[in-house]
Amino acid sequence: MRTLNIAQFAPTTAVGDGVTGGLFFIRKLLRQLGHAVTLYAGDIPPALAHEIRPARELAAAAPDVLLVHHSMGHDREASIDRCPAPKVLIYHNITPSDWFPPTAPERHYARRGREQLARWRDRCIGAIGMSPYNCAELIALGYRRVVALPLLIDRERFARVPPVPPPTWPWPVVPAPRALLVLSVGRLVENKRQHLLLRALWHLRRLLPDAEPRLALLGGVASATYLDRLRADCARLGLTAQVFLPGVKCSDAVLHWVYRQAKVYWTASAHEGFAMPLIEACHHDVPPLAFAHANLPATLGAAGLLLRPQPNDDTEARALAAATAELWQDPALYRQVVAAGQRHLAGYAEEHLRAALGAYLARLPGLGGRA
Repeated sequence: MRTLNIAQFAPTTAVGDGVTGGLFFIRKLLRQLGHAVTLYAGDIPPALAHEIRPARELAAAAPDVLLVHHSMGHDREASIDRCPAPKVLIYHNITPSDWFPPTAPERHYARRGREQLARWRDRCIGAIGMSPYNCAELIALGYRRVVALPLLIDRERFARVPPVPPPTWPWPVVPAPRALLVLSVGRLVENKRQHLLLRALWHLRRLLPDAEPRLALLGGVASATYLDRLRADCARLGLTAQVFLPGVKCSDAVLHWVYRQAKVYWTASAHEGFAMPLIEACHHDVPPLAFAHANLPATLGAAGLLLRPQPNDDTEARALAAATAELWQDPALYRQVVAAGQRHLAGYAEEHLRAALGAYLARLPGLGGRA
């Protein structure tokens, strides 16, 4: 395949953001394949200004192909249209608008994002879904040349930073050997259902009193009203001293440290296009538990404990607590799940993703393949 000049576009970028991480990881893979890659975005934080070019420069860039990252509706569609290059959609999925409060801006942009997704079908020569779940949506909309590639997983990410404890960490830095720290990572927003995790912790502390279970909820605030609810739930359940809820996005160094302290990983999310923290947990030998919603079964595979969704939040909280207690009390099962996580990571090996991405681009019309 000939060397390409490739542009990637995202409407907004942020330090520590999953989509932004995907831009950098794809750039890394493409450069390893010998291609030239430039990143463009509408909103660029000062810390990334040396890495990403403003969207207004995209029209004059004339790349061979433009990779358009899509994870939420936005007002930067004109920047994409002004670039004459053939376009490939990189779809990270969009949380259904019904998960957001009626007056929340996210509700409007979630709807707009799906409208844009449907409208762009004939503008794209291909589409990459970050998961089979994402691809099913693209295929249903009529996209052509759809492939599932989880181009998010840079396993060297944590090796590049030393582990650093959070400055406000409330518990001993050297925990007791059998202390049970449960971790969950993700934006604090309604569809992640962190409130269910708080209830599960309440049940778990009664099932395993000697382990003194604690919960770290790490992630930036996407819904201020939901953060208020979580803090109120902590107080109502008597868990304020047992829950670490900083309400800010953590650096990779802090995440690295907390993953190393954690014994179990939880998610109760009802909607995920991929769920990267499940893979990060496996990387750190932390067994993950999740419910079988959206793409979570595909992401988790045989790497953790996948629970059947239940009729209501309290039943799911009880099920999550019971499964965690069983895992914690059975060392052989615990080791088995950790080993399964390590085997699962082989499917996300960088060399595999790099080869698959290169082969996909080579098949696209005008880039190496036939129309």
